[in-house]
Amino acid sequence: MNTHFLKTAGAVLSLCAVAACSQPKEQPTFQINGTVSEEISDTAYYVYIGDTAFNIDTKAAPVDTIIVKDKKFSYSSTVKEPRLIYLQAIFKSGEVCGAYVDFVLVPGETANLKVCNGYFELDGTPFYQQWHTLDTMSQNFQKKFSAKADSLRALPELSQETVNAFNEEYSLSLDKMRSYVIEHKNEEGTLFYSTMVGMIPVSQLIPGMKDEVRNGKFKSFIDMTLAKEEAAKKAEEQAAEALAKTSEGAMFVDFSAEYDGKTQKLSDYVGKGKYVLVDFWASWCGPCRREIPNLIDVYNKYKGSKFEVIGVATWDEPDDTKAAIAELNIPYPQIMNAQEAGSAAYGIRGIPEIILFAPDGKIVKRGLRGSDIEIEVKKCLGK
Repeated sequence: MNTHFLKTAGAVLSLCAVAACSQPKEQPTFQINGTVSEEISDTAYYVYIGDTAFNIDTKAAPVDTIIVKDKKFSYSSTVKEPRLIYLQAIFKSGEVCGAYVDFVLVPGETANLKVCNGYFELDGTPFYQQWHTLDTMSQNFQKKFSAKADSLRALPELSQETVNAFNEEYSLSLDKMRSYVIEHKNEEGTLFYSTMVGMIPVSQLIPGMKDEVRNGKFKSFIDMTLAKEEAAKKAEEQAAEALAKTSEGAMFVDFSAEYDGKTQKLSDYVGKGKYVLVDFWASWCGPCRREIPNLIDVYNKYKGSKFEVIGVATWDEPDDTKAAIAELNIPYPQIMNAQEAGSAAYGIRGIPEIILFAPDGKIVKRGLRGSDIEIEVKKCLGK
């Protein structure tokens, strides 16, 4: 989720609008008062509002349309509890733009939204004032260190001392911002913003949190986030355990995948008397695609009775995998639709993960990339 920037698709960013509905007075009303910069043409926005789990389905029909007039717009909605709101820009022609704004709408609060060419600013009643303060700190932090990193990359030589100084300054500044969040954890705007951008785990903010905040209007969000953090922690522990069991020298761990009415197993290929190079990859993964030519080259050079290459389609849709296989002219066999089966078995948290197995099924090498792939294969084959 991008809470800071309007994502643009087009030369000129367009902005948006609203038609407000009359609401029962007894229910809390959320209000947006918006302005757009001079660089943006008057246009419209589709309005999407998330569910109680803070999910937004942008493939569904929008709940409303906002119309910008004279660089201003407004929108109101009655809500019983906080929800995410997503505004999708539309050009005057009716074409849907890639630009969007997303943030949280809060019962009884008013958001002042300033839309600029490439980003937006959010302010207003107390919740959004708190949001704005931390957002400003975060943006200044990002701008400062992005600029410093760019200047360092431009240097003809970069000493380790300079790198260490940069890293230390970065860490100190980040710690300062995190300390601010901890000190202001009882401000709901600060709490929500920091959690949404992953600045600090909610579990670290719970100790000392006021009961009216912990069990207030954001209770469901806090509970949901804590559950996600616990699940992520458990997944990390399981991955570490699987990684330890599949280190170099260990015997391979089998897994299976179902696709098109057939079951494929890693053991269909590994442990059958050949060296097998296994590539855990996905069609959407840029680094994976960059390794494919290396794998094809090794396959074409050494395939035969002693060597094989296979791909394992990981976290990918089968149709997307098939399209990538055709596009990249991948000649070696694939275990289709493995999803998380292979990654769970081998403790893989990022792809590509390229593993070389010995003829008896033992793991020879993990994490192969680039020219090291052929170097390791040649060494094992005695070439």
